Amino acid sequence: MKKKVKFLIYQEQFFNNGKAILNTMPRIEDGLREALSMEKEVELKIRTQKNKEPFIGISANSLNVALRECLIQYGFHNETHVENGTFIHSSKEGFDFSDYDEEHNYAHLYNYYRGAIGIRKGDEKIIGMNKKMGFELNEWKGKIKETIEIVGEDNDYITNKEKLTVVGELQFGNWALLYRDFFRLLDADNNPGVDMYVYVAARNNLSKMISQQTVNYAQAAQVIKQYKSIIKTPIWLIGLDIEDVGS
Repeated sequence: MKKKVKFLIYQEQFFNNGKAILNTMPRIEDGLREALSMEKEVELKIRTQKNKEPFIGISANSLNVALRECLIQYGFHNETHVENGTFIHSSKEGFDFSDYDEEHNYAHLYNYYRGAIGIRKGDEKIIGMNKKMGFELNEWKGKIKETIEIVGEDNDYITNKEKLTVVGELQFGNWALLYRDFFRLLDADNNPGVDMYVYVAARNNLSKMISQQTVNYAQAAQVIKQYKSIIKTPIWLIGLDIEDVGS
């Protein structure tokens, strides 16, 4: 059974100058606030808890699907992971959403395969990256050829980063995944670099409608505070809730 709900930001906190960084990115802030305030259908399921009557809850999977659709509608990239210092998109598990300077990101990839240092047979291997970078093969070959004409053979492609890098997580899974998420952030921050991390977890009514063992807003805040000396990235922590808007 499905039900239409309205998402809403119930609570939020900022860490490591996160609010100051967000103030420089009105497009990102407006896009996220609007995406996380949309109406979507989610799948309902019967949940049970020890010593309690069964109750109607929400499928975490349908929740993730609905929110990803909202974020894509506002221009955010979907599943994003780091490979050889570059943000790419494939079926491999990674950040749930992202926004970054695409040309600067491409330069990272080009330099890894074909730049001044490059890798063995990089000129061949880079061709196979077209799908992960979201290009049709011929378009991708044309882009690489164009870059070579600009920089010459065996030279780096130098670009200026023109917008900040934002990655984010929609976490409605087991609470242990919370630590995995922040390890992934640490790796990405030391690799291509992350300027803002957005972490979305359940709060209020929503937290009551998913499994007891899932990550929630309070747990996320506690872990961030506990490891602030390690996690240096600016963070926007969002406690997401829902309102029932019909069947």
